Amino acid sequence: MIAQIESEVKIFGINFFIVSAAFTVAMIVLSIIAGDLLDFYPVSFEVVFPFFVTIVVGEWGKTRADSNFDIIAAQSKSLFKWVLLRYIIAFAISSLFAVFSMAGASVVRYEMPIWELIVLYFPPTFFLSSLCALLGIICRQEHIATLVCGIIWLIILLTRSLLRFPGLEYVYLFIRFAGDQNNIWLWNKGIITLSGLFLWCVIYWKCKRID
Repeated sequence: MIAQIESEVKIFGINFFIVSAAFTVAMIVLSIIAGDLLDFYPVSFEVVFPFFVTIVVGEWGKTRADSNFDIIAAQSKSLFKWVLLRYIIAFAISSLFAVFSMAGASVVRYEMPIWELIVLYFPPTFFLSSLCALLGIICRQEHIATLVCGIIWLIILLTRSLLRFPGLEYVYLFIRFAGDQNNIWLWNKGIITLSGLFLWCVIYWKCKRID
């Protein structure tokens, strides 16, 4: 298992770590210069960082679009285990950079405890990146999974006004960014997390069919 993890990390390459570190530093610098007019934490850790992690899963953690997919699929005892391992590595490393960014931003401007930031960050990140992982085992073309998730991310941002309809606030991906007038964000985060788990049930089923 350790050898597999080391191999997957090597596949990511040094560029991934350079880009992630630069993005983390940029977010910390933004926390310094943002001022009080920007609701920094929801914008950064509920909206922006989840999209970054989704890009990581789609571009560095790609599966079916990997040029070695057929070889890996033939050698792996379970395609699902390989997909899950690559996802976990991509998600965990990029999320570690997110936590560093949270810690750095909290030193500059303390508005929420770290645990609340993690709860704010995890569900939308898990859902969007899981959707990207699902699309990644469906599409052979590179960048398609990331493109589709990026479009969905943008549409969700642009349809914030739909929250006036009853019930939609429970499934809106960026509820704290949108305002959370009824203080239901914990219910919202729980539902979104369950939706991400459902996507992994679909991924498991798709991997079984490919096997």
